[in-house]
Amino acid sequence: MKTMPAPRRNWRRRLLWSCVVAGVLLGALALVARHRLPLRGDAAREYALMLKRDLPAARTVDDIPPNTWVKLHQPWRLDWRRQTHAGAAYDEKRGLLLMFGSDTHGLNWDNEVHVFDPDARRWASPYPASSPDSYRLDAQNRAVAGDDAVRPWAMHTYDTVVYDAGRDALVVLARPDHSPKAKEFRGRARHLSWRYDLETGQWDTFDTNEPDRTPRFFAMSAAYDSQRDTLVVYGGGVWEMGPARDGWQRASPESHHEIHHSLEYDSLRGLFAVFGDYRKTNKVWLYRPGPRAGDRGVWEAREPGGDVPPAGQSLPVAYDSGHGLFLLCVARGAGDERADTYVYDVDTNRYRRLPMAAIERLGMNYDMVFDRKRGVFLLVTGAWRTPPIVWALRLNPRLLRD
Repeated sequence: MKTMPAPRRNWRRRLLWSCVVAGVLLGALALVARHRLPLRGDAAREYALMLKRDLPAARTVDDIPPNTWVKLHQPWRLDWRRQTHAGAAYDEKRGLLLMFGSDTHGLNWDNEVHVFDPDARRWASPYPASSPDSYRLDAQNRAVAGDDAVRPWAMHTYDTVVYDAGRDALVVLARPDHSPKAKEFRGRARHLSWRYDLETGQWDTFDTNEPDRTPRFFAMSAAYDSQRDTLVVYGGGVWEMGPARDGWQRASPESHHEIHHSLEYDSLRGLFAVFGDYRKTNKVWLYRPGPRAGDRGVWEAREPGGDVPPAGQSLPVAYDSGHGLFLLCVARGAGDERADTYVYDVDTNRYRRLPMAAIERLGMNYDMVFDRKRGVFLLVTGAWRTPPIVWALRLNPRLLRD
């Protein structure tokens, strides 16, 4: 019997794999060309670090290298996305990162509190997002949401999400001006400040002495003054609410910024620092508050030296109380998909760039906090395409060259 020739291998499969390999190689070459990085020297090492800096599951944040961002958590799947208009705060009592805020514009209705545990490396949300159908005005004309509880509307929060250590609460000092629901209830809705009790998991608006005169806190920035137990909001002046939490007082009429700025409190020096602005700036403005809530403070404009970053806006900024330094990320020039990390020292009025702490270009991001329990900065990145990524950086200024 005549023997049949052995069947040929599947040429379609070979062709498919050849195309895949060619595509990967071409993509890698395009990526290198896009970043204009030669594959040699410090630039190659920086690029490699930016692409892969995962912290193995068996290691903790106590064991990360200094002065570089390490990827702490990147889930394969998660049913929510980081919103670029969201803000973050650090729960000092429990050592947790808290996020709240939405891009709204009719596309996102996220009014959940998103909680990240750096030890367990896990996100949790205490309740689901409220249906847009539940958005309404209550008997006091407060704008509220939720079928099973009273909650705030989804809203742009920018840098107005703050941990109130005096009340052990998350406070949201914003208003939903860009929500499509705002038009529906225009002229009738009362938009007040909100407090989320971290023990009970309940939301409620602030009890103020003049509830109908709550300032229009939209696209502003805020911080908590631990020395005076005072909430501070900056925008259209400086507004303060003291230990009694019984109303807002305008401590200063001065305003040196528009929107998209970040306010951080320096607990060692008892002052505030403002970074970034809609007009883009690399100046630093310092505000020294008065002795009591509502007392007028003093502004000071700074032109820092050192490794001065490009002018920017919507910057992630946090304050390291152990070293007395601010950390911020600033995007590089147009066409470059990276951002650099800088420290700012109030005493020397100088910026210093961390040479091995480049990170993906961030765009609008108010989601950096300093984790005092673990001594690290935590930064959340990502947008609507992918689940959020949590990065960690441990600062050691002694290793930085002047």
